[in-house]
Amino acid sequence: MNTYVNPNDPRVKRTRKFLQHAFLELLDEKDFQAITIQDITERAEVNRSTFYHHFQDKYELLDLTIGSMFSDILSKWIPEDKEMSKQTLVRNLMLAVCQWQVETGKHINRKMSLSATIEKTTIQHLYTIIVSCLKQTELKTVKDQRKTEVTATMISWSIYGIVFQWVSNQETESAEELVDLTLPFILACLYST
Repeated sequence: MNTYVNPNDPRVKRTRKFLQHAFLELLDEKDFQAITIQDITERAEVNRSTFYHHFQDKYELLDLTIGSMFSDILSKWIPEDKEMSKQTLVRNLMLAVCQWQVETGKHINRKMSLSATIEKTTIQHLYTIIVSCLKQTELKTVKDQRKTEVTATMISWSIYGIVFQWVSNQETESAEELVDLTLPFILACLYST
């Protein structure tokens, strides 16, 4: 994206929304690798220069689209203006990831070329939230900081892995049952820091 684009400008928001919507429609029709900038701009009814005014390439559009989709789901489960216990936070994180995997599984996840991007985006968001949660406790040393990073990495990958397996294997239990089954293990790791 060019640096002179104001992301808060309503016209910029609208154009990006058109481009993202067109991109998601195309992902339902064909694999990411087969989608061209021309496909996106024709579907969004904008010209190529408009696309490049907002994004460097389709990979940047992909990252922004997936990131914003997951952020939207997270904001429903973990509102910024609401205080919650660590247990509730982790429970809601897990339920958000369940919803995210189910929803993307219908459209995006079936495209194997996108699975690594989805995984990376999901884990980055989880890691950031968990580190923030862990930093609420007083960190006294560099060793404490490193322990926080390692713990956040373990929990992020655990949540992602559990939910990914649940979706991949089309398990019969509900998301709530999955969370009830696995939450004690995640919390044990969280509270051991």
